[in-house]
This record gives sequence, C-alpha cells and structure tokens, in this order.
Amino acid sequence: MLAFPADGSALRAAAVTLTPSGPSPIVLTVPAGGYPIWINHDQVAHTVDLANGLCSIRVAPGEIKGCSHGVSGFVARYPYTVDGTIQASIVVVPEPRAVTLAARGHRIQRGARLTLHGQVTLPVLSPPAPPSPQPVTVLARHDSRHAFRRIAVVVARPHGSQLLWQLRVRPRTTTVYIAEANSQPEGGQFWQQARSRPFTVLVTS
Repeated sequence: MLAFPADGSALRAAAVTLTPSGPSPIVLTVPAGGYPIWINHDQVAHTVDLANGLCSIRVAPGEIKGCSHGVSGFVARYPYTVDGTIQASIVVVPEPRAVTLAARGHRIQRGARLTLHGQVTLPVLSPPAPPSPQPVTVLARHDSRHAFRRIAVVVARPHGSQLLWQLRVRPRTTTVYIAEANSQPEGGQFWQQARSRPFTVLVTS
C-alpha cells in the first residue's frame, strides 16, 4: 500500500520575482505539491524557459504566470533560463513527516501481549482536509548485534485530524521496536522518510 498526499494538498504558489538584474531568488525552493509562479516587476517583458522543454512563458510587465505542466509535485530539480541567458532553478523538496511509537510500559511478563501504538504527523494544509491513511512498517531486533527486521506493516488511519496506528505483539525476549513511514505515492517522492525513536520492551519471567 502506498501513501498519497492529503486531499488538501492543492497547488500552493511560491514566487520568483523578475527584475532588471535577473530572477530573485536564483534558486526557489518549493514544497512537494507546490507551484512556482513568476512575477514581473521589471518594465520589460521576460521569457522563462524550462530546460526540460515542457514550459515556455512570456511574462509581461506587472504580469504573473506559472508553468502548470513543466514542474511536477514530486521531489526534483528543474533548471530554467530567463531570456535565454540567466541560469536559475526550481527545487522541489519533500513535505515533512514524522512517526511515533509508544506502549503502556517498557516491561511485561513473558507470554503477555503488548499493544504498540503511534501517530503519523503531516503538515496542516490550508484549507484543512482529513489526512489520507498511511502505511507504517514496524521493525524489531533483540540486541545491537542484530539488524532490525520487519515484523508487520499496519495502516495509520484518520482519527479526527490525526493518523493513528497500533499493533499487538508478544515478544519472547527483550526486544527493541521502531516504526517507519517511508512509502511514497506512485510517480515520485512526496514525503520525507520518517523513523520513530527506538522503544525497548523488557520481558521478565
């Protein structure tokens, strides 16, 4: 199962100003799902050409224009030129994401079950929209001599404005757990890779 951007992640504009001395900033950083626009504050028209050939616009004085097809909502770098000479670029960076892992305590009796639970945190978009479910991978290891191994994939589901997940486990010995939220929508990277802090469960006889 793949994680998709929330329904409220409609295009969010980030502006480049066209001036007599060139575009400002030269490198514009846009969050995934964002949308670059060019605002001409000069007295003459300027032409913006993306290096991928998917967009070419002429921006008249006082005009605002964007490239709706040349820049995707996924993480990437998009070089472009202004008037065929000035080199600049749009850099799409991943949206932040975090995941937590907790339980009622760090110590259980051998043979007992324990419910691990946590939350996936995404940016609050404007306008607000219910977050979409996201898969969470739970990994475990018994000690530092061993690598973490995947034990389950669960789904963090909306609960009000939060994405909550849980998993019941029955460790046979002391175990360290972590949770990861690393899936991406089809087509490219949208979210940051996220990993929880380790949670150690001590098993006593």
